Amino acid sequence: IRGELLTGWQESLPADAPNHFLIDVLPGQVEPLRTFLADRGQPAVQVHPMVRARLAGINGAPVSAADYDNPRAKRLVRRTFNLSWSEQMPPANSLAEGRWWRPERATGQWSVARGLAQRLGIEVGDRLEFRIAGEPVTGTVVNLRKVDWDSFRVNFFVLGAPGMLEDYAPTYITSFYVPPERRTLLPALVGRFPNVTVIDVDAVMQRVRTIIDR
Repeated sequence: IRGELLTGWQESLPADAPNHFLIDVLPGQVEPLRTFLADRGQPAVQVHPMVRARLAGINGAPVSAADYDNPRAKRLVRRTFNLSWSEQMPPANSLAEGRWWRPERATGQWSVARGLAQRLGIEVGDRLEFRIAGEPVTGTVVNLRKVDWDSFRVNFFVLGAPGMLEDYAPTYITSFYVPPERRTLLPALVGRFPNVTVIDVDAVMQRVRTIIDR
């Protein structure tokens, strides 16, 4: 049954759904990476900034895994979040509650994935504090987003408004589709950008299928 569910889910994805992720891209590599992919016939990719942070407080109260009974919520509180920022609503996201920000008035605002908000008891209007390299960053939750995680696009639990996170050293992440006949670009990409980590989604899914079969 699990194998059939996996097959059905994969068949429901668009033919060009991203099947590779690149992480740990450095700021100075973003444009060279875009050029590298374009020169090899890849469509233009969206590259997203990302900074790592820990959730430190909600409405002025410290956050601890001990505050939650749900195991999933405990893991979320203990984890390091990858935060990003965006002027526009990302693809594969839709507004579930609240309002999207106006970039010129968006200082100190968060957008939170609805599933995360439900597990941690976060509501529109709450004040969240994250710590980035020990420095506090605080803002108000102005909207909750419904996120289509099955799209294989890059998505984030928490987005900051423009201007909140740009001063912290980001790395970049992207996802894109590589057709079978063009997979030879991947070894060349690793050779050109040796610090970048390539996640082959097709290989991961094949591994999952093998485990299920066993």
